[in-house]
Amino acid sequence: MTDDGAPERPAGRPRDASIDARVLEATRDLLAEAGWEALSIRAVATRVGVGRASISRRWSTKAELVLHAVLGAEPDLGPFEGTDLAGWVGWVVRGSHELFHRPDVRAAVPGLLTALRENDRLRAALWQGFGGPAAALYAQRQTAQRQTGSGPTGHADADLDARAVLAMAAGAALFTSTIAVEDDSPELLARITELLTAAVGWSGQGPSTRASVPNTETTSPSRS
Repeated sequence: MTDDGAPERPAGRPRDASIDARVLEATRDLLAEAGWEALSIRAVATRVGVGRASISRRWSTKAELVLHAVLGAEPDLGPFEGTDLAGWVGWVVRGSHELFHRPDVRAAVPGLLTALRENDRLRAALWQGFGGPAAALYAQRQTAQRQTGSGPTGHADADLDARAVLAMAAGAALFTSTIAVEDDSPELLARITELLTAAVGWSGQGPSTRASVPNTETTSPSRS
């Protein structure tokens, strides 16, 4: 085991990164085509043309493979560049909406929810690994804007504010993609953004609010 608890990779020929990319693409394709129940590591291996063991050495369970396929190895923080707090909230809402409305993610959600409920380690790693970096960016922006007198005057715990917005945005996206589909519209998405922006005490009138108004026609977040 390595210092961070990850299994050590046997010495030998380095792993071909192109195989990982093809495995992840095949996983997304099979999810969209056949759904969670029909997806298996063996089916992915057959689609890619590699041995099942070569996939299992990289991802020990189907849930881990699917999470990596739909979310990437780490969060994409690029959309937050150049945004203020209102822009941060806007991208969290829009990015969550785009994610949960992708065909592969919609197919994966029922099985993933069950798998995460049964695997505390994987669930905690997902929340900390993807929520933590975004929350840290929010805290940095809140501190900077308060120092200049241009930030919100609401709750003092920036990390708690950020995680609350992340949870509400993701929950809204999941709900509109599965239950409130009749009300799923750009107007609803914009209103959710406005309400969450107001909830953290930011007027959204700064110079860098380019992500504060959702655009449902944008490209989905990149995947690894």
